[in-house]
Amino acid sequence: MRPFLFFEGDNAKCNDWLKANAFSKIILLCDANTNGFCVPKLKQQIKAFRHAELIVIPQGEAYKQLETVTYIWGEMDRVGVDRYSLLVNVGGGVVSDMGGFAAAIYKRGISYINIPTTLIGMLDASVGGKTGVDFHQIKNHLGCVHHPMAVYVNPDFLQTLDQRILQSGISEAVKHHLLAGNLTEQLLSSLDAFYTSSSIQWSLDFKLSIVEQDPHDLHIRQQLNLGHTIGHAIETASLQSDHPLYHGEAIWLGLLIELRISELLFNYPTNDRHLLLAKWKEFFPNLSYNYQANELRTFLLHDKKNMHGLRMSLLRDKGDCGTGIEVSETIWLEALQSFQTVNNV
Repeated sequence: MRPFLFFEGDNAKCNDWLKANAFSKIILLCDANTNGFCVPKLKQQIKAFRHAELIVIPQGEAYKQLETVTYIWGEMDRVGVDRYSLLVNVGGGVVSDMGGFAAAIYKRGISYINIPTTLIGMLDASVGGKTGVDFHQIKNHLGCVHHPMAVYVNPDFLQTLDQRILQSGISEAVKHHLLAGNLTEQLLSSLDAFYTSSSIQWSLDFKLSIVEQDPHDLHIRQQLNLGHTIGHAIETASLQSDHPLYHGEAIWLGLLIELRISELLFNYPTNDRHLLLAKWKEFFPNLSYNYQANELRTFLLHDKKNMHGLRMSLLRDKGDCGTGIEVSETIWLEALQSFQTVNNV
């Protein structure tokens, strides 16, 4: 299901769409940060949101838990949500994932839309319908597919982010360009180029073109997991440390390591990995996080794609991504060896 896509300049169209659907109630779900920075601006832009109910949750991946979703359901009961209400998720990927999951389960499914406020939220979590929460220290261990009716993307919200969070989101755009086979040094030369509506819309259209072929993630859609098998394991391990990585940072490392695996298995050209490695050092010169193979092994074994062994989506050639490829421990350990510490990559 392709959602309606609204961008900056579409405020009146978005407001008319909300009015035309005649939802019984509109509820804004946000975290503590977006409540302070983005919700007031959003209410100025979209009149239909000015009298919406508000649910505020704590900010961060650490709160992407069933307990938080239970709180959301309780608040939905409190404000009188029914099956004809609309939940509006205002925030990054954590808010989109949890809000979508809450909407999917509540009264056997109510409608929702996403208003992403981070770059990675705009490029990844806002479309595709994957919802969920972390469980037993495993990322997105519980979830379901429930597509948003619409997505409203306004790059103005990116101005509220610090540089580290903003830069980390580029990894999802990089993944899309790797899958399309058009990653170049020129493309990565300007950070600001990734923050434009046209760049974001290209990524959304690219992702949706794959999702529409495989909405339930059974075959071709698994290409979008490139960088995520190793990346999710690194992210989950880092959450146990005093200095956790942002999702986009972990995915960037996942892309580096899985590109190395692609080289080992398919002789994939090395220039993409070298380009990403140079940009990692440029974008994150002071980022340091140590991880061990034994740490990652535990989380890799719980990856949802596994079937009779560890499975990954890997590049066989430029623009040619295979899915469900079995990777031996010998191979992923060899690839990991070169990236044992983030600050030494």
